[in-house]
Amino acid sequence: MRNRTKTFSARLSEQEYKTLNKAIAKTGLTKSAFIRTVARGYLPKPRPPNGYDEMVSELTDVATNLYSVSNGMLNINKIDTTFLRSQAERLDKVILQINTFYTVPDKIKGGDIKWQQQKYGT
Repeated sequence: MRNRTKTFSARLSEQEYKTLNKAIAKTGLTKSAFIRTVARGYLPKPRPPNGYDEMVSELTDVATNLYSVSNGMLNINKIDTTFLRSQAERLDKVILQINTFYTVPDKIKGGDIKWQQQKYGT
């Protein structure tokens, strides 16, 4: 069963329509997804730059390799793996911060109508 049973329609001026479409285009979302995100109280972030997914994927592979090496060294008891594991965890945190910065929508503060100027330069 479909959860989204309500529709929304609004009349906009030409400038408002252009501004809305410009904001939506920067996010890479559909109009519906953009409106649903805003309706939940979040401001979608602009789409990450080209190559973002590849960079995060590469960093994730490096972190995975560090964990693998750490686990392998732990099994043969040749070196102290504490430092290696701490570096892998540090890399995981950086990946999460990068991902959050570029992809997690910002919460819209109550009554803040300046979001258009702040994020989309309108």
